[in-house]
Amino acid sequence: MRLRSVLLCAAALAALLGGIALAKDKDRFLPPPPGPDRDYYVARVAPWIDANCASCHRQEGAGGFRLEPVRDGVSEERRRRADFERVVPFVNRQVPWESRLLLKVLEPADGGDPHVGGAFLEAESDDHDMLLDFVSGATPANVAPEVWFENTEVRAKPGEKVIVDGRDSYDRDIEDMDKLAYWWELYARPAESRVAILDRRASRLEFEPDTGGSYVFRLRVGDGKVWSAPRAVTVEVFDRVKVVRTKPGGISGLDDLEEANLRRLRRIYLDVLGRSPTPGEALAEGRRSIKSLVGNVLLRAEMGRAWVEEVGIRFGLYDDFRPVSEEATDLALRIPAENLPPHVVESVLARDPSFLRRHPPGRPLAEAIGRLLLGRAPTVDEIVASNRLAAGEAVTLEGLGSVSDPRAWLVKVLDSEAFLRASIQRRLARFLDSGDVTRRFGRALGAVREGNKAWREYLQSVLLDRAYLNRRTLRPKGAVTFLRSLFIDLLERKPTDRELAALVRAIEAMDGETAAFAALVRIMIDSGEAPLPLLVDIEDAPRWIKDRFLRYLGRPPTVAELKAYGQVLLHPQGGPEVVVQALLTGPEYACR
Repeated sequence: MRLRSVLLCAAALAALLGGIALAKDKDRFLPPPPGPDRDYYVARVAPWIDANCASCHRQEGAGGFRLEPVRDGVSEERRRRADFERVVPFVNRQVPWESRLLLKVLEPADGGDPHVGGAFLEAESDDHDMLLDFVSGATPANVAPEVWFENTEVRAKPGEKVIVDGRDSYDRDIEDMDKLAYWWELYARPAESRVAILDRRASRLEFEPDTGGSYVFRLRVGDGKVWSAPRAVTVEVFDRVKVVRTKPGGISGLDDLEEANLRRLRRIYLDVLGRSPTPGEALAEGRRSIKSLVGNVLLRAEMGRAWVEEVGIRFGLYDDFRPVSEEATDLALRIPAENLPPHVVESVLARDPSFLRRHPPGRPLAEAIGRLLLGRAPTVDEIVASNRLAAGEAVTLEGLGSVSDPRAWLVKVLDSEAFLRASIQRRLARFLDSGDVTRRFGRALGAVREGNKAWREYLQSVLLDRAYLNRRTLRPKGAVTFLRSLFIDLLERKPTDRELAALVRAIEAMDGETAAFAALVRIMIDSGEAPLPLLVDIEDAPRWIKDRFLRYLGRPPTVAELKAYGQVLLHPQGGPEVVVQALLTGPEYACR
C-alpha cells in the first residue's frame, strides 16, 4: 500500500511539472532486463551454434564473432562455456529482438541482417524462438515474458481518448496470461503536456492528450520471476487531414494542386522527413496552411527516425555497428517529443559503444572525431595522440587537457564548444545554403542555449521563412534522401532500415554517386515491384507524362519536354519504363 502511495504521489507531481518534456523514471522500482543465461546456452543454444556457426566462426578471418578454438584436452562442456562469453557481446538485453546474434542468422525477408554465411532461420521457426528466448534471458527453468503491441504507432487528435493495450504480451511457459504483471512508463511527452500515468500496473492505458506532439509509452511485463525488456509505443497527436490513397501506377491528380504549393510541400518533406511525399500526402497536405504543415511535420515521430537514421549512417552505425545503448535506441522517439537540439542527437549516438567499435583508437578514431564530429580534418597532433591512446598511454590535448583512454577523449570532445557549434551548423546546412548558415548561426546558437522549446521555435521560423519556401536553387539530395524518395516515388512504399543500409553500402561500393543512383533505378524498375502501367493502359499520354513530372520533380513539363517524352513513350524501343527511368536518373531528380 505504501508503494502505491509513493507511485500516486510521483504521478501527481509529474502532472504538475508540465514544462518538463522528459517524463521517465528509469523503471527505478524494477530490476534491469535479464541477460543471457550460461546454463540455457550450454543446454539449448550451443548445439545449434556448433551445427550452424562453428565451421566458420572457429576459424581466423570470420569477422568479429569468434568462437573458442578447439584445443586438445579441453572438454566439450568447458569449450561451450567459453563460447558463451564470446556470444554475450552479440546480445542486446535492452532490445533483445534486435540482438546481432539473432538478426545475423534470420532471413532478410523477416528482418535479418546481411550475413556472408547466409540465413538459417525463419521468424516462425522453433529455432528462432529458441534464440529469441535466449537473448531475452531464458533459463532452463523459465522463459522470460515478452511485450507485444498490435501497433507500435498510434495516431490521434488533441482531446481524443487514446487506448494503449498491452494485453497481447505473452510468456511461452505460462498458459494463463492473466498472471502477467505490467509496468508502464511515460518515456517522453511534449514539453507543454501535463499527461501522467496514474496506474502503472494496468494491462492497458487510457489517456487524453492535452496538446499536440509525440507521446512515448514503454511497457515491461513480468511473470513473477523476471521482468521483460521494455517495448515502446508512440502516440502521435496533431491535427490531421485525410490522406486518400491513389491507385498504384495510375494518375495521381497532382495537377489539381497549385505548383507553388506542391514545390513548398516537397521541400519541407525532403528537408525534414528526408523523402518525397506520396501523392496522397501531397493532395491532402498541399491545401493546408504552411504554418500548420510545418508544425505538424516537426511533431511526427518519422522526423526523429529520419534524423537518427541519417546521422547513424553518416557515423557508420548500421549493420554490425547498430547502436545498442538504451539512450540511442530510444533517441528517435524522444526527438519530436522533447525538441532535442542537434548536439544532443549527435552526442547520444557518438557516446554509444558502437561508435568506438566502428572507429577504433588510432587513426580511425582521430578521423572520426575530426571529420564526423568537428567538421574538419584531424590534426597531426590528434592522430599521434589517438595512436598513443590506442597503446594505453595518457596524452594531453590542446583545449581538452589530459585524457587517459579513447573514451575519455571522445566524451571531452562531445562536451566541447567546438562540437556544439559544428553540430548546429550541420543541422542548419540541411535547410540552408552555406551563406545563410553563417548569417543565421548566431540566432540558432542562442536558441539552443535558451532551451529545447526555443530551438524548435527557431527551426519553425527557418522553415516558414519566405526565402526558404520560395528558393529556386536545387541542392543534392544525398544518398539516404535519394533512396527514401526512390522507394516512395517508384515502389510507393518506404524502405525498411535494413534495405536502406544495404543500398547505402551498395552506393559506397560503386564508383561515383551518379552512376550508383542510375544503376539502382534500373534494378528497382526491373524488380517487378514497381507498379508501372502498360502502354496500352495509358489512355491520356500527355496527362500521364505531366503526372510523372509532378510526382518526381514537383513541376509540370515544358512544352518541349512534353513533346520529347511523348515521342519516347510511343517509340518501339521506349515505353513507360523508359520515361520513368529517364526522369529518375536525371540531374533534377537527384536534387531537392
